[in-house]
Amino acid sequence: MNAPTPDNALPMFYNAPRPLDRVRDVGLHVSRPKNFRFASNTNAIPLLVDEFPMAAAHYPIVFAAGPMPIPAAVVGLKNDHNLFIGADGQWRNGGYLPAYVRRYPFILMDDPEQKQFVLCIDEASEVLSEQGEFPLFEGENPSGFTQSTMEFCGALRQQGDVTDEFSTALKEHNLLVANDAQIDLPDGSRLQLGGFLVIDPQKFDALPDNVYLDWRRKGWIGLIYAHLLSSHRWQNLIAMSQE
Repeated sequence: MNAPTPDNALPMFYNAPRPLDRVRDVGLHVSRPKNFRFASNTNAIPLLVDEFPMAAAHYPIVFAAGPMPIPAAVVGLKNDHNLFIGADGQWRNGGYLPAYVRRYPFILMDDPEQKQFVLCIDEASEVLSEQGEFPLFEGENPSGFTQSTMEFCGALRQQGDVTDEFSTALKEHNLLVANDAQIDLPDGSRLQLGGFLVIDPQKFDALPDNVYLDWRRKGWIGLIYAHLLSSHRWQNLIAMSQE
């Protein structure tokens, strides 16, 4: 697993994020990404709790170790290698596309001076140009595409708060344990995976009844089972690595 992003580092995939500007960007357009090569150099992609049921059908779900455990879909067995992106740059095997990928090249970032979040775009992205599918602005106002993008990013931000609440509760109740693993590949080679956490089934079964009922009301029990069931997806990654 890649280490959590330091506070002063750029978010994964983003090389030059900056706020949208109605003057500077009045003639710029954005197009749908033609490929997903921007996500090819990672083996884990952050997930929101709302994505657990869909992601569990395709990827092992783990938690990146750190002060705040971050749920992530494992997409590769080696650092900087996403097995789900083929030679043509497309997402392979009909796998679920995480929202973190779908959001790119946009992102909400904190503006400490204005004490609010602002919509930013990765200026280095190849989908940004003077000729494209969707204008960023129409006159002095954000285009309909930009407004819908802002709403999408805002919804993801709210889901992120719920995800943080869920991860914090798992940590506070000591349910997360390190799960370093060795994987023996059919060709005789061996991979050592580490740096990630998983939910301990025995500790989950030992939760006090009042905590279990509270988590059930919050919809968290299904998330835990989705995470536990996703462990069977490691075999998918092993098979893909041999193709």
